[in-house]
Amino acid sequence: MHSIHFGTDGIRGKVGEWPITAEAFNGIGQACCAWLKANNLDLKVAIGWDTRASGCALAHAFAQGFLGEGMGHVTFLNITPTPAVAHFVEREGFSLGVAITASHNPSTDNGLKLFHQGGYKLRKEEEACIESWMNPQWGTSPSTSPHIHEINGSDYYIEHTLSDYDYLNFGGRKIVLDTANGATVFTSLPILKSLGLELIAMGDEPTGENINLRCGSECCEGITKKMQESGAWLGMAHDGDGDRVVLFDELGNRLDGDEVLGIIALDKFKKRQLNRNKLVVTEQSNSGLDWTLKNFGIRTIRTEVGDREVYYGMVAHDANVGGESSGHVILRDIAKTGDGLRIAIELMHMALEQPLVERRKIITLFPKAEGALGVASKIPITQLQCAKLFEKNHHRDANRMYMRYSGTENKLRFLVEAATDALCTQILAQWMHEARLDFERYKIMVNQCVTY
Repeated sequence: MHSIHFGTDGIRGKVGEWPITAEAFNGIGQACCAWLKANNLDLKVAIGWDTRASGCALAHAFAQGFLGEGMGHVTFLNITPTPAVAHFVEREGFSLGVAITASHNPSTDNGLKLFHQGGYKLRKEEEACIESWMNPQWGTSPSTSPHIHEINGSDYYIEHTLSDYDYLNFGGRKIVLDTANGATVFTSLPILKSLGLELIAMGDEPTGENINLRCGSECCEGITKKMQESGAWLGMAHDGDGDRVVLFDELGNRLDGDEVLGIIALDKFKKRQLNRNKLVVTEQSNSGLDWTLKNFGIRTIRTEVGDREVYYGMVAHDANVGGESSGHVILRDIAKTGDGLRIAIELMHMALEQPLVERRKIITLFPKAEGALGVASKIPITQLQCAKLFEKNHHRDANRMYMRYSGTENKLRFLVEAATDALCTQILAQWMHEARLDFERYKIMVNQCVTY
């Protein structure tokens, strides 16, 4: 058995390639069982998956490993959004939640995310402990336990969400909703209809092979057109597993993730509901957000990239609002992890009080440019000449420069903020070119640069 390592958001990769295989997931199940026993926790795990064709088989492989010694209890939630898995684990007191998903990646990928019994993601140290329990000598372990139960996790989530928002009714307003052919097809559509919305659905016909395919949060260009054609009030798009959401305002314009964070923070602040007057964001967030909120007396706290890091930053600073510019938003008063649907409901509720198109005007974001360089392997950033050299040469031109490796892909990511879009683009192009030369000096293959 090869080694298995967690990234910034669980484990992810190509289906059929290690570690996205039945053998590996069986081993992860065994390791998770050993970890729970070592920590004197009940051997109760809930497992849900998105609409990928590979999800169910990987779930059964994990369960077989987890139950391999004839002990423990597994509840299959079947096709269920990731936040619904976390919600179930927290409400029902399970020791571990497993969401089998590759988020916004294509159907050819899969992976998993792990949740504590409190509904929040495991710490890095805890994932490292699970990695250490992986035994190279373990083979595939068949399940000998009868303790497998199945429920409809989506129905469970629908019931509890509607109960939490029973005071809301949107009075027949029309929205465009793209569910990415993913798990939220079975939750967001019925919940929003029950809350009095008329839906124009996109990405709502999952086949097992079309999750995120030309739809969803990574490809939502068609939403503005749909809104204009239909006269819709707002628009939104989920990623495949539903822990993120992209919002479109009343004019059909996409809200930047940092604008969403700013709108929520300011709304909570004005209502005296923002704990410690703090907002937790990552290094990827725009500096303009810090500048805007500082003028209102709100302090931004930055963490490493990853919604898990945001959550633990929120705990450390007693903050109740945090998130990533990518669309992961955590409202700690209602959930311990990103929940795209609940965030969308909260934003729509705010839009009833004041249009999002007006709220976003208050948030000033600085010009920025981002890019990614595909690399065959990851050289430590401290060994890249372009890192220190470029920051030294451009510290007067750029407001901020940030470079990091993706935690889920072999990519080096870049962020530049400067006075103008043109200057951002110029600095980014030069920086990525120098980085390419760095990798070529190490004789490491580099894929084509991508800017966005």
